[in-house]
Parts: sequence; C-alpha cells; structure tokens
Amino acid sequence: MAVTFHFLSASGALYGEFLTRVHAALEACVQTCSAKLVLGDLDVVVMAAPNFVIPQLGVNGYAYDAHQGLLQFDPDHDSLAQNLEHRVSALLAHELHHCARSLACGGLTGTFGDALVSEGLACCFEEEIVGVTPFYAIACMGTILRQFAAKAKAHVDVPYRQLPGGWANWMFGSWTGDAAFPYQCGYSTGYGLIRCWLDATGNQASSSAGIDPNAVITAWQRGEIAPFGC
Repeated sequence: MAVTFHFLSASGALYGEFLTRVHAALEACVQTCSAKLVLGDLDVVVMAAPNFVIPQLGVNGYAYDAHQGLLQFDPDHDSLAQNLEHRVSALLAHELHHCARSLACGGLTGTFGDALVSEGLACCFEEEIVGVTPFYAIACMGTILRQFAAKAKAHVDVPYRQLPGGWANWMFGSWTGDAAFPYQCGYSTGYGLIRCWLDATGNQASSSAGIDPNAVITAWQRGEIAPFGC
C-alpha cells in the first residue's frame, strides 16, 4: 500500500510554511489511518481551490474510488491556519475511509441507503481518528432530524441520483431554510444511524469499512436499532 500525494504547484498558491504543514499533517494521518484500514495504492491530488471548500472549514475532499482522491484547500481561510493539522487529519481520514470501503466492497448499489451508511461510517471514522465529531454530522438534531430520518427511512432503496428533489438536498440539505430538507440532513442522518449501529454492535468504523449496507439498513427497518427513535 502506498499513498502518494500530488501537490499542484502551477498556481503558486501552495507554498512555504502552509505547504510544509499540510504535507506533514497528511503524512502523519496516513500512518495513523493505515494502521486501522486496509488501503490499496492511492493517488491523492492536493490543490488550492478556495471556491470549492467547505466554508466553515477551509478544506474539502472527494474519494473517487479505492485508488484516487482529491483534497482542496483555501490557504487564506480565516481560521484554517490555527486549526490546520486537525482539519487536514479529519478531512483525510474521512476520504481514506471511503477509499477503504470502495476497496473492500467493490461497487455498491448506489442507493440512498448506501450513501447514508458510507457517509455515516466516514464521519464516525473521523471521530475515531481526531476525537471530534464533524459539525455536519450533528448540524441537524432533535425533532427536525427525527422528521427527516423518517422520510429518509422510506427512501433508502431509491438510487440516490433519482431522489425526488435532487440528491444534494437529501444529503446536504437546503441553504435557504427549507423545512423539508434541513441543513446537513443526510450527513446527520447517516452519522446518527451508524453511531447507533456501532454502539449496539460494539464495532468501530475502522473495522466496519466492508460492512454490507443492508445489514445496517435492515436492522433499522426491523427496529433492531432505533436511531432518532424511528
């Protein structure tokens, strides 16, 4: 297993102390995560892309499959410098879990239930590595989350790209306060579902990268676990 980082340098935006700190944090995180996950050879592109980061964090990422990933940074983000090592580690851990899951499972069915399980596992792996729950995992809570989770439960078998209203609404929620799709509803639902399942089974996210999503979804549908009370 080798994780190779490819830093895009032509823009000149990644340089100096910022680049040194990012590189060191990434390498340290790989060592920690690779002791817990089965990873294949992986190429990760690292680039400055301020318009594509999560605004609250100054970072973003994407795992294409078991062998290709992307990390994006805003070097001028107001609070990133003070939290760089933590945010880099959390970001990479999340995406590495997706890569490990892709390697373990091959192709998943692409349903909304699959997406909830995969994102919930990645959020819980962030907790396992950095000890902090990502904000998007708990942005939606209480009655609003229970109402959305009940709706999500009825749509777990729908291919996520065929969800009515668009999959982005179902995962990220609405930025405009739409009650039907509360902010970060999908991520919060996935996290709550997996957190409940992990606690009930005694498993960890790191040891569950290859779990069949149906095992979690079926337990939820049968009432064997009751995240959100539903």
